[in-house]
Amino acid sequence: MFVCAGNGEEFAFAKKIGVGLVESAINLARLCIQEKPNLLVFVGSAGSYDKNIKLLDLYISDEAMQVELSLLCEKSYSPIQNHIQALQNVSHETIKKIQSLQFQKAVINSSNYITTDSSLAEKMKERGILLENMEFYSVLSVANTFDIPALGIFCVSNYCSPQAHEEFAKNRLEVMKKISNIVEKSL
Repeated sequence: MFVCAGNGEEFAFAKKIGVGLVESAINLARLCIQEKPNLLVFVGSAGSYDKNIKLLDLYISDEAMQVELSLLCEKSYSPIQNHIQALQNVSHETIKKIQSLQFQKAVINSSNYITTDSSLAEKMKERGILLENMEFYSVLSVANTFDIPALGIFCVSNYCSPQAHEEFAKNRLEVMKKISNIVEKSL
């Protein structure tokens, strides 16, 4: 089953689960109970912490973090696990199809906030986290809870900088077109 956030980032082939960590977790859990999918593929945009990554590049991931920016400033800590990886492997056939597309792989950070501070973006990059997407941590959490293989396909819409929202708005339609084309061609 393909899923996406919705709220202006919809795909004809994907079910909308909502924006942010909470809404997406609740709605995806409900979908999993009702439809019992055998695979979850999240598709959507991502902001890049790394200015060397090109806008509109495609990435794949099965690993997410939930790091709030205050942690990078040593202003907070978390008593919960903030790193997750898909527990179930995606089928060998699906992996072959994906590998033939030569996606780059990235660790995704999820938060209910969009990063606009370039120096904090650099700190994320230094930790090996390249992209941010608000929902992916929740997607993997729900998938692991229901023992469903999962992965995410992302198109870089913006850099994590003061212009993040303007870049996202400018590139949103092209991001959706690029993801739709790649999914229709291969998966």
